[in-house]
Amino acid sequence: MSTGVPIQPKESRGYFMLPQAPEDAGYYVYGTLHDVPGTGQQAQYAHPNLLTVIFQIEREWQAICDRKFGIGNISIDGGHAYDNHKSHQKGIEMDCRPVRTDHMTGQAARCSYREKEYDLEATIKLIRLFVEHPRTKIVYFNDERVQRALGGGRVKSLVGHNNHFHAELWPQYAS
Repeated sequence: MSTGVPIQPKESRGYFMLPQAPEDAGYYVYGTLHDVPGTGQQAQYAHPNLLTVIFQIEREWQAICDRKFGIGNISIDGGHAYDNHKSHQKGIEMDCRPVRTDHMTGQAARCSYREKEYDLEATIKLIRLFVEHPRTKIVYFNDERVQRALGGGRVKSLVGHNNHFHAELWPQYAS
């Protein structure tokens, strides 16, 4: 039995850490835990069903755009509430950044829908991939133009969601 570093970190519920820098992936990772630099991966444990959705969407995204989208907080080991993420406990909720016009990625690529670097059309395309996925329950993002473009009430406003959107799977995908 190996005692080395696991190939894919797994936490106490059996959830896996989102792969952090897969070659040629359509996403990048960002974030911190408790505002400590270099700790974002500790808040990126995902239920296997969410990982499946992420991998499907990132492949579809790569087919329509050459930019990567940012994935932030998902869940911490054990699913406890942390920082200001009380909803990120089941491993089926994730935060993503809106798409930027300048292709910037990484920790510093934060962007509000009110900034000039924000790409409305690309963000609509990305969020559409989430909304049209049958496992997605709801997306929270405060840009009303995105809400109107996607219609159907599946994209809603929620305090604190100007610089990222929150995508959440239906609860049955947490079991």
